[in-house]
Amino acid sequence: MNSASVPLPFVFVAALVGVLAIASPPARSLTLLTEENPPFNYTESGKLTGIATEIVLETVRRSGLPMKIDVMRWDEAFKLAQAQRETCLFATARIENRERLFAWIGPLANNYWGVYGRSDFSIPVRKLDDLRSWRIGGVVSDAKVEYLRENAVTNIKAVPEDKLNPPRLLLPADDPRRIDLWITGLYAARDVARAAGVPEVKLVYVAREIPVYLACSPQTSVTTLKALADAFEQVKAEGIPARVNAAYEKKFGR
Repeated sequence: MNSASVPLPFVFVAALVGVLAIASPPARSLTLLTEENPPFNYTESGKLTGIATEIVLETVRRSGLPMKIDVMRWDEAFKLAQAQRETCLFATARIENRERLFAWIGPLANNYWGVYGRSDFSIPVRKLDDLRSWRIGGVVSDAKVEYLRENAVTNIKAVPEDKLNPPRLLLPADDPRRIDLWITGLYAARDVARAAGVPEVKLVYVAREIPVYLACSPQTSVTTLKALADAFEQVKAEGIPARVNAAYEKKFGR
């Protein structure tokens, strides 16, 4: 009799299935969270694009992980990325007080933080200490706001979305919502301001150059993190981040 025709005992089959299930757990979908923040991640013609978006999506594609992506307000995404399993957030500035909050994949690109005022702002700002006298607009849970506070610049009026900041530069001086300066990303500041109805803003200070990453929840599995890290190393070795950054640098400038 051919040995292939001998039925296996049910107990053996059940045990074998159990072993295989333990050895190869089904892949859990990876959730990617992001915001509207050109040139790193933004929607154009109904499609999510940008420096970080292109690099992250290529990394996830090569990792073979199933995924879904959600675009939302930064403060909401930042909280979810720390609390949810198998969840990563981009493009996230890697600063000191965030180091233990996430597992980091990258860097994807460098961002530059600029401080802007109205077109008629004329007081020189040469160092961080010079910002302490002014009311500064920023975004809730944003790294730029955290950085200012860490450096004793505390007169900050943060809002949920960056597009709300430019109009506040134009409010009367006695309006409690008024800001004197606005900290944001250099690449997109003028586009954000124009879209918000403020045609001219003035760069008064460059606060910092900072790398941005894919930041993953501490509840993300080791298997997922290794797959992402290995895939990013492939992407990096092929020079994809450098090419993507160069292409957007031509498009957006600084």
